[in-house]
Amino acid sequence: EILSLVNRPLMLLGLQMTNEGKLIRVEAATSITEVERRTRSLVSELQKRHIHYDVIKCCKEEYLQENYFHAVFEAAKSLSEKTGILDDGTSLFNTAFSVNNPRLAINSLQTSSERNIQNGLKEMLNGVTHMVRNVTAHELKIKWVVNEQEAIDILTTISFLHKQLDECFVVPQQII
Repeated sequence: EILSLVNRPLMLLGLQMTNEGKLIRVEAATSITEVERRTRSLVSELQKRHIHYDVIKCCKEEYLQENYFHAVFEAAKSLSEKTGILDDGTSLFNTAFSVNNPRLAINSLQTSSERNIQNGLKEMLNGVTHMVRNVTAHELKIKWVVNEQEAIDILTTISFLHKQLDECFVVPQQII
């Protein structure tokens, strides 16, 4: 990717170019080895795991800065936006993925297993909201330390949820 090639030498100066072409300050890399480690680690691990594009798009800058706390926060927030429903957090997912009157569905909800899948998707989305988004929104970064491996695991989970959301469809609502 061109942006990655541009950012490699900039990292040594403590700069990074955003997708919008703006230069921002980052922690300067102290060696070519560190630049390679930062870029290789991100790119290879996320590519190996086939991380969803929306996850990479929303937190790549934070990840390259090794700001894993904010990387997982941004990624977790992206799940709410993906639904297209104007609400927030658990109330959004409870409304959107209700088994009895859903706004979005991942399947036809005809069998017990299909309803379990719908409910499981809702619960996983709520779990990420509680465990990642809410914690990062309300805790100081120094109190909830997120290391690189944890960030990769969290981003992988969020990526899985994005892929599931890609499969969902809008359920026509009955006008009462």
